[in-house]
Amino acid sequence: MTAADRLPAAPRVRTSSPRLAAAVPLFLILLAIAMLGIGAALAPGFASAANLLQLLKIASFLGLVALGQTLVMLVGGIDLSVAWVLTGSAVVFTALCAGQDANTATACLAALAVGIAAGAANGFGIVKLRISPIVMTLAMNNIALGGTLVFTGGTPSGGVSPLVRGIATGGVGGIPYMVIVWGLVATLAIVAIRYSRWGRRLLAVGENATVAHLNGIANDRVTIGAYVLCGALASATGILFAAFSGSSFLGMGDQFVLPAIAAVVLGGTSMFGGRGGYGGTFAAVIFTTVLSTVLVIGNIPAGVRSIIFGVAILVALVAQRVLTRGEDRE
Repeated sequence: MTAADRLPAAPRVRTSSPRLAAAVPLFLILLAIAMLGIGAALAPGFASAANLLQLLKIASFLGLVALGQTLVMLVGGIDLSVAWVLTGSAVVFTALCAGQDANTATACLAALAVGIAAGAANGFGIVKLRISPIVMTLAMNNIALGGTLVFTGGTPSGGVSPLVRGIATGGVGGIPYMVIVWGLVATLAIVAIRYSRWGRRLLAVGENATVAHLNGIANDRVTIGAYVLCGALASATGILFAAFSGSSFLGMGDQFVLPAIAAVVLGGTSMFGGRGGYGGTFAAVIFTTVLSTVLVIGNIPAGVRSIIFGVAILVALVAQRVLTRGEDRE
């Protein structure tokens, strides 16, 4: 018997059944349409084309954060540091940009470096030091928080350049630039995860890291890469959201953490890795954005909204377990 004969078979990547993979985004879009109907009943004009585009613009920021979260969940991880990585990147961007277009490139690169460094540190701690993803990313979140407070002295400074603000708030032909950007990024992510070698490696590592390694996949490189991309996407979102808001402010990333996780899980990506993709996340981001907006219109307290998102995550996890067992029996 040769060494090759003793190796396990190539990792079986399961993104869930084709029918389920197609049904989840469709179901979420139908729920979003139902929420639009409720919103229209509460506020006339809520379902207008102009308001729908505004909702998509708002969703685009969450969508970018959720993409990063999707990538790390596909390899069986999670990133709880995005809140203050996003905030830290935003304050670095505004401080260095100082409202001048001439400073935009330098400020953007410095801000992106924050996210890339945080992601690389997260990945290194998880794969090399064997630290739990939850513990590692929570620690990184506190490091980013402390670093941001030291950098700002408690008060963010500077300003957003007109160029970046134009991208975050402007549009063409009535369509916001952010919707176009998100659409292009989403298309690239969906295709890459589903059809590229890189995407198959992400899923293989999340499905069974040991088998993936024995079949020649560099698990550590794939996992660290996922966390680096997650950090970079958090930084990019921080830059764009600061431009959308007109300035950076402390805690601006907190609002993205739970909704991003909820969107990924509701979209059908397993928190245990190896199953899912960005198509479901994309639809779930739209649904959660519409839902949260309707809850605000309905004067539902913030605490109750958090409970609703938490329950949604638990329900989605239970549903995933049930469906996974059903597929395994097949």
